[in-house]
Amino acid sequence: MNLLLEKHPNKNYEQDVKYVTKQSHFLLRILGIWPLLDRNLSVVETICKILLIVICCTLVCFEGIPSMLYCIFITEEEPRAKLRMIAPTIYSFTALAKYGALIVYENEIRSCLRHIKNDWKFIAVLNARDIMIEKAKTGRSMFTICCAFLYSAGLSYHTIVPLSRGKAVTHDNITIRPLAYAGYFVLFDEQRSPAYEIVFLLQFFGGFIMYSVTIVTYGLAALLVMHACAQMKILMILMEELVDEREKNADEKLAAVVERQIRIRNFLCLVEDTLQKSSLFEILGNTIMMCFVGYCILMEWQDGNTANVCTFLVALASDTVNIFLLCYIGEYITATADEVAWRTSKLEWYRLPAKRTRDMVLIIIVSHIPSKITAGKFIVLSLKTFGDVMKSAVVYFNILRTVAD
Repeated sequence: MNLLLEKHPNKNYEQDVKYVTKQSHFLLRILGIWPLLDRNLSVVETICKILLIVICCTLVCFEGIPSMLYCIFITEEEPRAKLRMIAPTIYSFTALAKYGALIVYENEIRSCLRHIKNDWKFIAVLNARDIMIEKAKTGRSMFTICCAFLYSAGLSYHTIVPLSRGKAVTHDNITIRPLAYAGYFVLFDEQRSPAYEIVFLLQFFGGFIMYSVTIVTYGLAALLVMHACAQMKILMILMEELVDEREKNADEKLAAVVERQIRIRNFLCLVEDTLQKSSLFEILGNTIMMCFVGYCILMEWQDGNTANVCTFLVALASDTVNIFLLCYIGEYITATADEVAWRTSKLEWYRLPAKRTRDMVLIIIVSHIPSKITAGKFIVLSLKTFGDVMKSAVVYFNILRTVAD
């Protein structure tokens, strides 16, 4: 056992870990992704896991593929209807891509959760638990905000929007009952009962899966990044104790600082690898989604559909808030890392023995290496990125409006 982790065992670490991961754990179990930390899956658990993944993928594809076929074969002479269907189609395939990224990076998620569990099991300083719980509460608050906006916007789109449109009668005296995702179902007529009711219900559950995938992406980002920020706060306390003349055992404290610093760096690299693909899909998908949702608001306003306008406004607000939260998480980790660098620059290192000051130089240099979370290794998550996303969405919206009109 290393010097850093055997100081203060946390007797309540199991309850703490459960508190921190409870929200993400619930949705990840539904999606069939939650990795076990202490043992391997049994045969029955593996079969259930595969079955859940297949069901979730099928439900998402059930929304995306028929709507794509509808855009290609049915609305070729109705540009407004085609544009109205592009947004949900893009969202379906974006959700499928994010779900695939979560499945592929399940081992990385497991490694991150094990890292968090070990950090909770052994704390470095006496008040470390309070610091970690404070940051965990911030992450849980972000998760709750994301849930509130996404589920209210998404599930209302699957219920209020189709029901508020009412039945329509075509020139051939055929009654059309609207669905949240209009689709071209090759094998059957979705307007007949009970096919319509079954499709409506499957689309509702498919929407729940898609929104859950997005929420899990934000929830994992908040959980992992806030934990890293808590560890940085603890690192600053360890550094201040290191140069305190009243403290003894300078060698052990120096080893603890170095190990904590390396551990945080390794964790951030792991978080970066875990989140980069899903974050990239989220950034690109949200930019396009805000553009098309804005256009749908204009079309519904022109048609006088007040209920649909309100629903799309909530969806636009949801996209905006969610992308802001993702960028804020990236900004928060960068700001915390900058605070660590600033603190190290102000350390009274001259209080240490001469041979220890050389070691402090390396600690200070490493502390000044920027820490950031990126989407796809090239888009840095920050408030500047949020501004760029909003500007891009507005530009694309103006182009779309000009071309469509």
